[in-house]
Amino acid sequence: MKSIELIIHTIRQVLSGKQLIDNTHKYRIMSLAAAFIHLIFCIVMGQIGANILCYYNIFVVYLYCFMGIMLTNRKKFRLIMVLFFIEVEFHSVFASLLLGWEWGFMLYTIALIPAAFYLANSLANRSKHIAYAIGLSAFVIVIYFLASVMQPHVRPVYDWIDSPVAREGMRFLNIVIAFFLQLAFSALFALETKYMEQLLEKENVKLGIEASYDPLTRLLNRRSMTRFMSDELELSNDTPRKCCLVMLDIDDFKHINDTYGHDIGDKVLVTLADLLTEEVRAGDYTCRWGGEEFLLLIHGDKQETYFVADRIRRKLEETSLKNKYDGTFNVTATFGVAEYRDFMPLRSIIDEADEKLYYGKNHGKNQVVM
Repeated sequence: MKSIELIIHTIRQVLSGKQLIDNTHKYRIMSLAAAFIHLIFCIVMGQIGANILCYYNIFVVYLYCFMGIMLTNRKKFRLIMVLFFIEVEFHSVFASLLLGWEWGFMLYTIALIPAAFYLANSLANRSKHIAYAIGLSAFVIVIYFLASVMQPHVRPVYDWIDSPVAREGMRFLNIVIAFFLQLAFSALFALETKYMEQLLEKENVKLGIEASYDPLTRLLNRRSMTRFMSDELELSNDTPRKCCLVMLDIDDFKHINDTYGHDIGDKVLVTLADLLTEEVRAGDYTCRWGGEEFLLLIHGDKQETYFVADRIRRKLEETSLKNKYDGTFNVTATFGVAEYRDFMPLRSIIDEADEKLYYGKNHGKNQVVM
């Protein structure tokens, strides 16, 4: 029961373009389906007395079973693809020469062109899949036209078989199978294209996120923070709400790196980043401005922002961190707060917060300067 549910779920995922059919299943299904079709041909040819085609189809059934079981297990997908094209082309021409063009066996060559592009797309070396597809398609077209030229000049071997029911029945079956294969390969190719487009969109989103965030702290980086600040401060010009920038710098960070190493220094940065994420309200922005400097955009006046900054300062001071000697140590940070005023240039408010930060650095550190 679970296996059936898994198959149904997989089919739904494939049809929605959320999952690819892996090559092992793809080539196994294709090979075993081809074996089943040739088994039908074998039965029909035996019934109408076309013994050569009957024996040939018996051989081909075994060939496709071998391809679907042994070669797929060994992941010989390129070999399977080449054997598939050669066999279909040979069978189409061979059956047409033995029985006649009107039996419809050459219709299978039409279905091979979308199959070429679909199957070649699954090759490991994707840079060559178009060349393989074009090469296989050219092979199909050449064989088809050569057979078309030969057909008027070659008398069918089994010209004594005069069974309109068998001929029309087989012709109808070949038309149905050929068009079904063409539809199936075209649809699967479209679904794989859809999957690749969705995958590309996800990768673009991922790259966009990676380009916007600092890889160590997972806070906004300087470039993305600048963009957000520009938008928020411009919005503040048209609304009564106030905004403040907080520039903060870890005190004596070089001493921490020199004493405990850069790995511990990185842990200090991550700890502070996590603290900022916890303490800053939704809608405010946190950024690693560079090195051990961080920048916050807080929605509120100077007094509100002071309380937020001082709360962060105190919690950081109280946080014990492990050093590489199994001991603990504490770190502090100095904060500079600047309030945005109407139509104030972004550079000016950043410089103002920076000046207050360095005033605090030069007057005792571990404090919030307004």
